[in-house]
Amino acid sequence: MKDISDILIDFNRAIAGSYERNMQCLEDIEFANVPGSQWKGADLEQFKNKPKPENNKIARQVNRVLGQYQRLELNAKIIGSSDDATDEDADLLQSRWRNDFQSSDGVEAVNNAAFEAFYGGFGAIKLQAEYEDDESPDDDYQSICVKSVWSAASSVVYNAGAIRKDKADAKQCWQLIRANRQEIEDEYGVLVSSFNPSTAWFDWCGDSTKDIYVAHYYEVVEKKIKTYDFGDMIITKEGRKLRDEFGERVEQEDFDILMSINDPEIKTKKVKEVWHALLSGDKVLEKPHKTPFKRVPIIPQYGYHCVINGTEYYCGEVARQRDNQRFHNMMYGALMSIVAQPQSDQDIYAPEQVQRFSEMHANNAIEVFPYLLADPILDANKIPVHFGPVGKKTPPQIGTGLAAALQFVEGATAEQGGMGQSTLPSNTSGEAILQVNERQDDSYQPMFQNGCQTLRAACDAWIPAAQKIYFSSARRLRVMAMDGRYSTEETLQYTMGDDGEYGPFKNTGRGKYDVVVKAGESYKTKKQEEKAQALEVLKFADTSTPMGQMALLSAVMSIQGEGSQQMRRLARAEQIKLMLSNGMDPEPANDDEKELVAKLQQQMQQQQMMAQQQQEQMMQQTVMAEGQARLMEGQAALMNEQNDAVSNQIKLRKVIDDEAKTQIEAAKAGVEIQGKKIDNIQKVTKNLPQQNQNLLPFAQIS
Repeated sequence: MKDISDILIDFNRAIAGSYERNMQCLEDIEFANVPGSQWKGADLEQFKNKPKPENNKIARQVNRVLGQYQRLELNAKIIGSSDDATDEDADLLQSRWRNDFQSSDGVEAVNNAAFEAFYGGFGAIKLQAEYEDDESPDDDYQSICVKSVWSAASSVVYNAGAIRKDKADAKQCWQLIRANRQEIEDEYGVLVSSFNPSTAWFDWCGDSTKDIYVAHYYEVVEKKIKTYDFGDMIITKEGRKLRDEFGERVEQEDFDILMSINDPEIKTKKVKEVWHALLSGDKVLEKPHKTPFKRVPIIPQYGYHCVINGTEYYCGEVARQRDNQRFHNMMYGALMSIVAQPQSDQDIYAPEQVQRFSEMHANNAIEVFPYLLADPILDANKIPVHFGPVGKKTPPQIGTGLAAALQFVEGATAEQGGMGQSTLPSNTSGEAILQVNERQDDSYQPMFQNGCQTLRAACDAWIPAAQKIYFSSARRLRVMAMDGRYSTEETLQYTMGDDGEYGPFKNTGRGKYDVVVKAGESYKTKKQEEKAQALEVLKFADTSTPMGQMALLSAVMSIQGEGSQQMRRLARAEQIKLMLSNGMDPEPANDDEKELVAKLQQQMQQQQMMAQQQQEQMMQQTVMAEGQARLMEGQAALMNEQNDAVSNQIKLRKVIDDEAKTQIEAAKAGVEIQGKKIDNIQKVTKNLPQQNQNLLPFAQIS
C-alpha cells in the first residue's frame, strides 16, 4: 500500500478532475430541496427588492419519478457461469445476499443513493465486512453489510482515470467522514489534523477546534499466485502461504516432498485484493489491512452518465430542468409584484384639494365611501380653475411579452416532466397502460437503468467476498427466501462427490457467477396477481381435481397480513404434498421446505414399501390359498378315487359274488343236468345190447 504522502498527492489529482461536476451535483440537490436555494447569484441581485417565490415544481416531478423507482422490485438474480457453480449454490448465494441486504441498511442505502442520483446525478452505496457480534471476543464470524453513503458528491472520490459507470476499474477510492476531533484523538491516542486537500474545496476544512475530516482509503493491489496441479491435488502459493483446493494450509516440507517426486503443471495468475486504511491529514489511524473484496466496495449510482473524449460527465434531473424552474420563479415573482399593487383606478389630486378631506381619502380603502370630496384648484385671485382629480393611476397590466413567456415556460415544463417510467407491473390493466402510454416518453429510463447497474455491481462485488467469508470453513448461515421467511443453511456439508469420494462437497459456493437485475413488480403486487390468477382458475376447475386444489392453495398462499402465516405455511405444505403425489418437483425455497420434502419423500417411500409388503403378503396369502385349494382338490380327488376304489371293490365283490352265485347256480344246474344225464344214460343203457355196454364208461365220462 502507498505511503500517506503519495496518497494525498493522488487525492489532490483525483479531486481536481471531478470537483466541478461534484460541486454541481451538490448545488442541484440543494436547489430542489433547500428553501431559498433557488435564488442565488445574479437572480438574487436582479430580484433584490422584489418578491422571490419558489413554486417548486422540479421537486415534485423528481419525487414522482423517484417514487416510481422505489416501488419497483430491483433485486439481483445470481446465476452460475462456470462448471463448478451449481444451481443449489447459486440459490444459496441468492438467499444469503437477500439476507445481508435486508438485515443491514440495504433498503435505506439504495433509496438514498437513488435520491442523490436522481436529483444531483451522483450517489453511492458501500459494502463492509463486520463481525456479527462485536461484543463477543470469541465470535470470529463476519457478515457483509450494505451501508449508506451520505452526500456522495462531497465525500466519495475515485482515482483519476476511473471512468467506468460501475467503477470496476477504480484503483483508489476515498470516502471522507466528518468526525468529532476529541473523540478521534481519545480513540486512537494521538493528535490529529483534518484530511484536507491542498485547496479547501467543499467544506472539508470544517471547524478546526471541534470537527475534522478523516478518510476511509481503499486501494486495489494486484498479486501473482502460482497454482501447482499434482493431478490428485492442487496447491496454490501466494507469497509464502501454501494452501490446497479446500483452503487448508500445506506445510513447506510436505510441498517440497511433493515437488521432488512429481512434475506438476504450474500456472501463474494475477488476483486483486483491496486494502483499507483510516487516514487523518497526517497519520494512519488504522493500519492497512486486507479486505475480502476484489474491487473497491463503494459502488456509485449516476443519474445521467456519459464519457466524452475520455472524460466522464454526469448530472441529475435537476440540471436539465433548472432553467425552467428559475424561469417559473421569475414569472411568479413578476406576477406577485403586479398583484401586490392596487387593482383599481386611483384618482390623483393636488395637495390643496384634499387638505380638508385627508382623513376621508385615507380611510376610503377601509370604509369605501360612495364618493370623495375635494376642493377646487384656485388661481391667484381665488377663482376656481379646476374641479375634480388632476389625473388617474390605472392598475398594471400583464404585457404580451410576459404572457407569452409564461405560456412558453409552462409548455416546456410539461414537456420535460413526462411520465418517464417505461416498465409497468405485469398486472396493470390494458386501459391503464393505454392511458400511461399516451403521456409517457421514457426520458427517465436511463436513470432507472443506472440504478439497475448499481445493484448489479454491488452484488458482483459481494459474491467473491461472500465466498471468502461464508465458505472458507463450515458454518451456519441465516438465509432469506423470496417471500421474506428466514431459515438456516450449513455450509461445506459432507456428502458423496461425483467421483465417489466423501467430502465437503455440498453448499460450497464455489465457481463463478453472473448477476442479472431487472425491474419488475413488487412482492406485494406479485402476490395480488397470483391471487387473482388462482381465483380465475377456480372458475373453471373443481376443487376436487388436482388443478382446482392447486389453485385453491395458491390463493391461500397469496393472502397477506398478520395472522395468516400459519395458513400460508399449511397451504404450502399441502401444495408440496400434492405436487409430490403427482410426480412433480415442488422446488423447495428454504431449509424448512427441503426438510418437509425429504420427510414426505421418506413417508412416501415407507408407504410404498408397506404397500409392496402388503402386496407381497397378499400374493403369499393368495398362493397359500391356491395351494390349500389345490390340496383340498387333491384330497377330494383322492377321496373320490378312494370312493371309486371302494365302489369298484363293491362292484368287483358284487361281480365276484354274482360270478360265484352264477357258478354255484351253474354248478347246481350242472349237477342237476348231470344227474339228468346220468338218469337218461341209465335209461338208455338198459335197452342196449351187451356189446354196447363197453361204451358206458365213455358215456359216463362225457
